[in-house]
Amino acid sequence: MLGITMGEPEVNIHALDAAYKPFPSFEEWAASAAVETARWDRYIAAITNRPDLSPEVLRRAYEIVKRAAALDTGAIEGLYEVDRGFTFNVAFETAAWEVELAKKGENVRPLFEAQLHAYDYVLDLATKVEPISEASIRILHEEVCRAQSTYRVQASIGFQEQSLPKGKYKVLPNHVLHSRNGTDHSHAPVDVTPVEMFRLVEEMRSDAFLAAHPVLQAAYAHYGLVVIHPFADGNGRVARALASAFTYRAISMPIVILSEHKEAYLGSLEAADRGDFQSFVGFMLARSLDTIQLVDESLRGARVSTPEESAAAISKLYTTRGGYSEDQVDEAGEQLLQLSQDELQKAFGKNANRYIQGKIIRVAGLQNTSDSTHRRAFTNATSIHVSFSTNAPATASIYRQLGLELPKNASGEDDVQFVIESESGTILNPTQPRSVFAARMDELIPSLSAVLQIRVGLFAERIVGEMLAELKSRAERALPGQR
Repeated sequence: MLGITMGEPEVNIHALDAAYKPFPSFEEWAASAAVETARWDRYIAAITNRPDLSPEVLRRAYEIVKRAAALDTGAIEGLYEVDRGFTFNVAFETAAWEVELAKKGENVRPLFEAQLHAYDYVLDLATKVEPISEASIRILHEEVCRAQSTYRVQASIGFQEQSLPKGKYKVLPNHVLHSRNGTDHSHAPVDVTPVEMFRLVEEMRSDAFLAAHPVLQAAYAHYGLVVIHPFADGNGRVARALASAFTYRAISMPIVILSEHKEAYLGSLEAADRGDFQSFVGFMLARSLDTIQLVDESLRGARVSTPEESAAAISKLYTTRGGYSEDQVDEAGEQLLQLSQDELQKAFGKNANRYIQGKIIRVAGLQNTSDSTHRRAFTNATSIHVSFSTNAPATASIYRQLGLELPKNASGEDDVQFVIESESGTILNPTQPRSVFAARMDELIPSLSAVLQIRVGLFAERIVGEMLAELKSRAERALPGQR
């Protein structure tokens, strides 16, 4: 919407001035519109019946809706663009909200902060005993427009930027050209504006108004102000903030009207211009209920950890006493497995001949760990299957499985270990320490130490040597006769 100044042809301004239709009295307004209180009361009860909530939790929930209302009030006027995700991030002050706000342009943050201050002023105004005055409305305009120095108007020579007087009633006509349908809309003539503002404030001080439902009050105050259009620019923002004074006073929260509501919002105001006040009251009730539900959901969420907190806590479950992640421990085990398999292949390869066959492969791990301080790696191939066999006539075979076990707490002194299982499925040397090879965590992380690599080579030579010696005994017993 664009203001029309005296630069337009004189006859047009006079015609628009003459077409001004004053806002109704509150008595007429209340007789034509009503608030469905059942849902309002039910939603409010859901919030107030929570004595366990701390003041800080309540303050945070109210802050969220205030930020949403303050951000989108400027977007409704076309000062900048927002979408639902952007509003959510700014309102909830998510990690990247300031970066996203900066991307909108250097003037957006000052506008947003001015609008925030305006809602703070309205909250302060709402907590005072005295009724709203013309002076307070002018101050509200100063707050809302603090970051705005000019406004755009349509004159006879085209669009112009003019200096914006803050906190002062208009001195030039500001009838509006509606971008929705291209028609002119009449507002209070300049000389009538002070009288109309006085009448609006008097209506808001009447006993009937002060006893009315806060949504009915908010809708009336908003509608009366936009009908008058007392300021050169910023009237919509002032009207939305002024309306929130009454819900602030009743339920400590503003009315959140998002930019996505703009079409329905303007449509309900146009319906009110035609005498259908209920449409606008219904719209304001719906937005008030939206706000209450948003606060309610924020309060419900405050009773549990945030997703970020819970995710961080879950991540800690995968960090050992020694400060290693479970992935690091598994990776250390994987490196030890691969090195051991390679060394076993090397040790057997040096001794293989045409009478002996060998297989050294990775397979699924043993079913159980040898003690309660260790676990299996979180992969399938966590054991090394080693099998050797001989040809006829001395046919024999031997099998061993080396199962990798990782320390659960994994401090620097804890061991990654192998246990060895025979063909019978039992762990060998049960009376001896069950690990047949052990490597400290600090030998594996951040990299395999040189000493460990030498030890693995010796370990592989020992395993292959023991197995070939046992294979030889079995082959001897398998011969059909004594040789």
